[in-house]
Amino acid sequence: MKKFFLAAFLFFILCIGLSAQDMKTSLSPRDARSMGMSGAFRVFSTGYATFFGNPAGFAGPSSLTIADLAGWAYLKPYPANVSALVGIAQGQADQIGFESTIGSLMAEDNGFGGGFALGLGWAGGGFGLGLNLISDAQAKDSSYSGSKVNVQSQANAIFGMAWPMDLGKFSLRFGADVRAFYLLDSRGDWPFDELATALYTGTGFVEDLSVLSARGGFGLAVDSGATLSWGPLSVGVMIRDYGYKFYMGDTTVGDIIQEGSPPMSGEILCALTPQYSAGLSLVLGKGSSVVTSLYAEVNDPMSFVTQAGSDFSTALDLLHAGFEFRILKFLSLRGGANHGLMALGFGMDFSLIEVDAALFTESLDSSSTRTGVTVQAALRI
Repeated sequence: MKKFFLAAFLFFILCIGLSAQDMKTSLSPRDARSMGMSGAFRVFSTGYATFFGNPAGFAGPSSLTIADLAGWAYLKPYPANVSALVGIAQGQADQIGFESTIGSLMAEDNGFGGGFALGLGWAGGGFGLGLNLISDAQAKDSSYSGSKVNVQSQANAIFGMAWPMDLGKFSLRFGADVRAFYLLDSRGDWPFDELATALYTGTGFVEDLSVLSARGGFGLAVDSGATLSWGPLSVGVMIRDYGYKFYMGDTTVGDIIQEGSPPMSGEILCALTPQYSAGLSLVLGKGSSVVTSLYAEVNDPMSFVTQAGSDFSTALDLLHAGFEFRILKFLSLRGGANHGLMALGFGMDFSLIEVDAALFTESLDSSSTRTGVTVQAALRI
């Protein structure tokens, strides 16, 4: 009990909210397991996923991730779209055909882009230590000509701890981590049409890229969370991205290439926007050949409670709901919904190697959504 209160005290000392001139949103991977359940797994994350979810998961079973690689693309995976992209990859389209294809993808109000994440680390047994890198880019416009792209990259080094406690019939887990990060973004939008054409034709790409502005800087953030379980039922809360003020500096891509490193300091005062989440889970058949897990999470609990009191149907739009069927500890089938938008996914666990994939559609704001596919492979012990 003393360890619990000491950890809570240290956490609240570290997590003093600070105002800043420029609020930044921390970058998270589009990991296949969570996206296959419409984002409904972060509060109850375990293993490597805990580095992007609830630090209370560090109190779960131990695992060493030697390598975890995820890649995703923002596009509607219709056969015609996939076929057109395959043709571009094989060099079958000329410049006009390339621009027409990419323009048609953006004109579907879905945007076009993608990203990747890679990392490694130990998670579980009350301890977490990991390194990861995430990069994401999306172009969005009504046509190819004049289209813009926003690019973000973030590197993280995470150290976390978690403490399990038995409270009679209840089991409590509390966890916290400290995360040193480096954030680099495109300082607004870059000219996607110019860059994409130059890259596809092989003329002038480096020159066009070198003059573009970028902004980067180091920061420190703290995440915390807790779960309370009673038999198969669990409730959980987490707070991510409580951070100190940090400074970012402006530069150009050309300067980064020439100097061999991004800006280490600057004069732009920034801070991360804190993220609050709460959730409920039900796990049935644990230890049997078929395990059914049901999840429901909200990213802004206060807004959910407020809206539920006046218009419950509107409040349900804030809910991320998902399920997972795990069969023989080998095959996992997943599905989820948020804002009425569906997601599907599956995973296979080959003891040391795990492979997961998902098709998702997510809400960006009240008027726009995007569809994408994500694939993830990992080597774990």
